[in-house]
Amino acid sequence: MKIKVNSVNDTNWKEMVVKSNLPESLKKLEEIAHNIWWVWNSDAKNMFRNIDKEAWIEAQSNPIRLINILSYEKLQKLANDHEFIKVLDSVYDNFKSYMNVPLNNKKPTVAYFSMEYGLTEVLKIYSGGLGVLAGDYLKEASDCAVDLTAIGFLYRFGYFTQSLSYDGQQIAVYEAQNFNNLPIKQVKDANDQPLIVEVPFPGRTISAYLWKVAVGRISLYLLDTVGSRVLVSVILPCSSL
Repeated sequence: MKIKVNSVNDTNWKEMVVKSNLPESLKKLEEIAHNIWWVWNSDAKNMFRNIDKEAWIEAQSNPIRLINILSYEKLQKLANDHEFIKVLDSVYDNFKSYMNVPLNNKKPTVAYFSMEYGLTEVLKIYSGGLGVLAGDYLKEASDCAVDLTAIGFLYRFGYFTQSLSYDGQQIAVYEAQNFNNLPIKQVKDANDQPLIVEVPFPGRTISAYLWKVAVGRISLYLLDTVGSRVLVSVILPCSSL
């Protein structure tokens, strides 16, 4: 007779992301960070850089990652810094004025497809000239209020980082992008479930999640065929950190 000695369930790992809830006076900071507009606006970029120059370098010039690594004490100090809040309000007013300009309905509606978009080094979905050109098209379309929707791919590993071995050989290091530190938002359906796009192929069907990147006034939708990730986000109040 066999006796069961272990009733423990199989391990079921889930990725959990813990985020701080910003003080109310800094909510505008998060909104600006999630729109690529800051990339080509020098006032917005300088605002993020001047929050903490060492942290900005550690965050690799990524505003979202910068916000995530700032300490509770630093966030509270920023929230009570009247000079910084004045700068933030000015940048935010500029941002909202830009965003509130309606799209030009006298120009044709455009659907733009590209394998890569060079918008910022923060979003590694490009490798060279084609991507940079496509990214510039989106920025220009946003500035000109063209009703353009772009489609592309969200590459998990992006381009590689070059390093050297001890004997001087080039090594290509592929580092997975942390989607929680990227200016992207997952597209969901009416039931608040991830929207899945199905693409028919000979003998099979490819399923992909859809992510949205706000490029000023332009929407860029990226397909992500890695469907096995399970993401649980936990928002903690700032005071609990």
